[in-house]
Amino acid sequence: MAGSVSLVVFLVAAAGWGALHYFDGNVSHVALHFPAGYTRPPAPAHGDHNLLLIGSDSRAGTGGAFGNVDGQRSDTTILAHVDHDGTTTVVSFPRDLWVLIPAHTDAAGRAQPAQHAKLNAAFSLGGPSLLVRAIEGLTRVRVDHYAQIDFTGFQKMTDALGGVTVCVKPLPSSLTARGFNNLADRYSGWRGTVGQNTLTGPQALSFVRQRYGLPEGDINRIQRQQQFLSAVFHKVTAASTLVNPVKLVSVMSAATSSLTVDDGTSLEDLRTLATRLQSGGIRFTTVPTSPATRGAQSVLLYDPTALTSFLRGIFGSAAGAPSAARASTLTADGGVLTARFTTAGFTTAAATATVPAAGSAPSCTY
Repeated sequence: MAGSVSLVVFLVAAAGWGALHYFDGNVSHVALHFPAGYTRPPAPAHGDHNLLLIGSDSRAGTGGAFGNVDGQRSDTTILAHVDHDGTTTVVSFPRDLWVLIPAHTDAAGRAQPAQHAKLNAAFSLGGPSLLVRAIEGLTRVRVDHYAQIDFTGFQKMTDALGGVTVCVKPLPSSLTARGFNNLADRYSGWRGTVGQNTLTGPQALSFVRQRYGLPEGDINRIQRQQQFLSAVFHKVTAASTLVNPVKLVSVMSAATSSLTVDDGTSLEDLRTLATRLQSGGIRFTTVPTSPATRGAQSVLLYDPTALTSFLRGIFGSAAGAPSAARASTLTADGGVLTARFTTAGFTTAAATATVPAAGSAPSCTY
């Protein structure tokens, strides 16, 4: 009996290792390069680690379904903090966040000075390496692992799951009278109804990409993305997926074949995050910002002091924005984090970031 049990354990372990090795071979890798003299933030304490998760807007492989746009930008930027206490916090960074893009060498070999621009420009100008430096410079948080998925991979994974269900709430009549429309958008191609919507790959991509027609634009889009991710997490870890070998292999194949990670990251490194997904120890939040304009651009601004308080509540005392603001206050009530701040040159309104209870799905979104 002991011999039989040992054999079963060995076979299961071998199969698990073989599957992990097989799927790891599907994943693409990219090297992260940092210039001489660049000092990275210190490694997290207590065995914590941070993963930078990117949704690229590359149109490669879509057959022009989402327009023919050269290059790629970071359509979604998320920093996931896997804490030793068993929780994981997923922090969304708006693509229109006005940040300092570090000095870099462009694709033509020309040296470019540091400049302020929208966050998604970092990925476009210098790829993953420049985006990692921009996030580390903004947050003072070290990025331990980098992972990226594009439009095609997003659609394949959604379809492999058999579709994903999201919930859309109606816009107030005062907003629809002003032309806002969260049920039809010609830019992203989104078409939906109030209430539950079960989305296939192309529909899901349109849902998480809409920002025109939404009352808070990029912020509402992030709320959609967080709701969608939560729904995906629940479906991936559901018994109906885990006990169905065909479905599980299909999901894993779709995800890994479209996944790009840095050279220092493997699927084994992402296993802790997957375990947290199954246990439900996940919460979502968003960097507090306020709308403004810079030149002819609509952007989102952050207050350094408020951002520092926000980040330290998640990543610890080492985190923080590059410089101090003139004044700010930060309060938390009922799971809603509210930042009110005044900085040199402009005064902002309140910004909020809702943190759902661990393991729960966000409520309906616009």
